[in-house]
Amino acid sequence: MKLFLVRHGATEWSATGQHTGTTDLPLTSEGMAQLGPLNRELRQWLDSSFDSVEVFASPMTRALVTARAVMGEGRALHVDANLMEFDYGDYEGLTTEQIREQRPEWDMWRDGCSNGETAEDVGRRVDAFLGALREGPDSVVLFAHAHVLRILAARAVGLEARDGEVFSLDPATVSVIGDVRSKWVIQHWNVTSRPL
Repeated sequence: MKLFLVRHGATEWSATGQHTGTTDLPLTSEGMAQLGPLNRELRQWLDSSFDSVEVFASPMTRALVTARAVMGEGRALHVDANLMEFDYGDYEGLTTEQIREQRPEWDMWRDGCSNGETAEDVGRRVDAFLGALREGPDSVVLFAHAHVLRILAARAVGLEARDGEVFSLDPATVSVIGDVRSKWVIQHWNVTSRPL
């Protein structure tokens, strides 16, 4: 099985570094412009399976718009709440710098978010999602958010949820986790669209 992890296009808060979990922001004009190249990139990766691959998405507008624009409007899409972004609780809409003005030693991966989730909470969600996929199709495409996809990647390859901190993930990128000798490995990470 291969997992194609796709982070949604840019939003206003992804550009400013504000934590965006439950706030349902639209894509910016830049984010919308990223979707055509993202479609071409996924078509290159998936080749003949593009039209038949199963597609999953977070229920947030930014992920759904990205999925529908990239995969096609009429495409069957499995919406799964386990792919929702980290719930940042009291830190929603704040930058890391703003949070550290209140809590100078704060680390999201270690400390979690006041009145929100911890990395381990998100890890349990993605474990449930991955467990359901284990007996699934040959390839799936997941449209979601930076932190949840970083945690999903960590859990898929056998790391702790908080180990997702070692991955960086930009908007409108593709990452690939594949089965190599019955073990999931990260084959490609944070790939932007290739030039034509």
